[in-house]
Amino acid sequence: MIGITTPVFGKAIYEKLLDLDTKKIVSMIDTSTKSTTKIAANGLYVLDDKKFKFLKNIILKEFYSYAWDEMKYTNNHFKLTTSWFTQVKPTKDSQFHNHNNCFISGILYLQTISDSGDIIFQNFENKRFDLVPSEYNIHNSREWIYKPQNGLLLLFPSELYHKVKENKSKHLRHSLAFNFMPTGVLGDKRKDSHAILKS
Repeated sequence: MIGITTPVFGKAIYEKLLDLDTKKIVSMIDTSTKSTTKIAANGLYVLDDKKFKFLKNIILKEFYSYAWDEMKYTNNHFKLTTSWFTQVKPTKDSQFHNHNNCFISGILYLQTISDSGDIIFQNFENKRFDLVPSEYNIHNSREWIYKPQNGLLLLFPSELYHKVKENKSKHLRHSLAFNFMPTGVLGDKRKDSHAILKS
C-alpha cells in the first residue's frame, strides 16, 4: 500500500498501513505502569533501545518519505527526539492536546480492536462565521477522525490538536508515539529570522 497524505485543516496528515508483526512488538513492551493513557514503563526514548532498532528504521523510512517526497522539505536531517509506548485502558480516554517543542509527531497502532478509541484531530481556529454545510468533507470539517488498526502509522504537524476517544472495548490498547525536530538551517539564510539547529 502507498502512503496517503490528507490536507486536514490545511495540515498534511500522512497515513500508511505497515506490514508489521504487532503482536511481537507488544510482547516486548514493559506494561508494568499503572497509568491509564500514560507512558508505559519503557520511558521516553524507546526507539533508542537496541531491541527496537528495527522499528525505528521502519519509522524513519516512512518519515523521510513524508518529509522529502510529500512535503518537499530541503533539510537533510531530522532528529527523532522522543518516543514512548502508550496504553489506553478500558473506559479511559485523553483530552485534546498538541505537542510542544516538536515539528512532526506520529503514532503507530500496535494493539487495537473495534471501539478501543479512535483518534480525533480538531481545528480550533477562530472562524468569523460558523456556517453549517449540507455535508461534511475534507474542506469544511472542524474535526477529522481516524479509526486505529494494527500497523496503522499516522504522521502529522505537532501543533495539530488531537485526542483519544474513550476505549469502549474490554481490552488494553497499545500504541507507539514519537516526535521529530528539523536540524540544520531553518528558513532563508539571507534573512534575519533564520535559525540553525544542530543535530
